[in-house]
Amino acid sequence: MKTLLNLSLVLSLSLLAVHEMDAMTHAEWRLLPILSGFPDETARTAFLWLHIPLYVGLFWALFHASWRHIAGLAFSGAVILHAIVHFLLSGHTLYSFTPPIETVTVYGAALSGLIYIALSIKGTPE
Repeated sequence: MKTLLNLSLVLSLSLLAVHEMDAMTHAEWRLLPILSGFPDETARTAFLWLHIPLYVGLFWALFHASWRHIAGLAFSGAVILHAIVHFLLSGHTLYSFTPPIETVTVYGAALSGLIYIALSIKGTPE
């Protein structure tokens, strides 16, 4: 079961990373409350640079922190929430994500996060 738990976590993280690559091509910063107020080039640059500490923190918390299982649960909840936000924004005029990439990356990460949570409830990892 630990292998499936780890696989679901790594899959969620991988799908989120690919989604964020795709987000650059869709100017996702235009949908974000703070970044949307900046000029496009400034917002794009900030969006890009903010992902470095985000991913450093995620990798450290998920794979090296003594509380990595709690981080995994929090991250799984976050990718589920992220998918809900994408669903709610899907009718916005600036929203340009389309299937199948969005479906696989955004909703796949959420599904994998849900699997991580379900497996965690079923049995506690080492």
